[in-house]
Amino acid sequence: MRKTKKVFKTAAIGIMIASLLAACGGGGESAGGTSSGDDGKNQQKLVLKFANITKENSGLAQTAWKIGEELKAKTNGRITVQLFPGGQLGNETDMMQQLNTGSLDMAIITTAQLSSSSPAFGAWLMPFLVNDHKQAYELWTSPESMALFDTLTNDNVKGLGYASSGFRYFLATKPVTGIKDLENFKLRTTPSPTILDFLTSLKVSPTPMPLTEVYTALQTGVIGGVDIDTESVISEKLTEIAKNMTPSKHMYWAGGILINKDRWNGLSDEDKKLIEDAVDVAMKYNVEYVEKNEADLLANASTKFGLTTHQLTNKAEFEPYIKAVQDKWIAKAPEIGKFLEKAKEISKE
Repeated sequence: MRKTKKVFKTAAIGIMIASLLAACGGGGESAGGTSSGDDGKNQQKLVLKFANITKENSGLAQTAWKIGEELKAKTNGRITVQLFPGGQLGNETDMMQQLNTGSLDMAIITTAQLSSSSPAFGAWLMPFLVNDHKQAYELWTSPESMALFDTLTNDNVKGLGYASSGFRYFLATKPVTGIKDLENFKLRTTPSPTILDFLTSLKVSPTPMPLTEVYTALQTGVIGGVDIDTESVISEKLTEIAKNMTPSKHMYWAGGILINKDRWNGLSDEDKKLIEDAVDVAMKYNVEYVEKNEADLLANASTKFGLTTHQLTNKAEFEPYIKAVQDKWIAKAPEIGKFLEKAKEISKE
């Protein structure tokens, strides 16, 4: 009987030791973030926090979603993305701070915001860069465009690529067909120095304000129109008040896809390649998504949204103003000059 008790006691001790070993890393996710893969080998499990400023159904948010879907599929769920669209983690200044500290892993930050970190990103805010989305995608993926990320020397981030909310149009309570219509016109715009330089040279009265205030400002006459990306024309319901749309394509609204540099440097080469491939797929998806939405807006402007569409009657009249703002910003960042040469080459193809 004593011998039997001794056997049970020894077995119980063995089970306890095995349980302790398992808790310390024998299976499942460990404190170090590893988990057993399907082949039985320990692999690094990643959960990436990914934020953007625009709403869930926007091109930028959908790009982040697509990156997550690709990573989940290609790694059998080992790498997942936790999404925070719609400014859930604060404005873009907040998100950049979180990226720098590592409390946020990834984000899509508009080039307008990035230009406050490096004037070189004013390149994407130059007027009339490209004519269509295909050209924009070619410019995104060019060495000249990717080189802009190298100028973010004061930020703890790595640039992976770009995404877009589409071209910017004029939406107004009166027709806009040329420079004369813009003179002394109270136009809501993004408060980027590059954009303001161009608009003030046209004698516009630029009125920066948060997007959340634009609807009421149009309604009360505080502003007469907006310089805005095509997605926001619909999502913010501005067509209920401003009934004149000019698809001027005077700017292409892009954002940089960023990852915290420390997080990136800590990844294996395999995981870096997986993330880069996912970004490549998502960029192509973004172009198609935004292009389709823009085509729908133009096709249904009158019947669906009650808009009257106008065209710029003489684009050539903008050329002296375009050159002036380009010269000013090339002097601030030589990378802009190389970028603009590439954009010129692409737009002629």
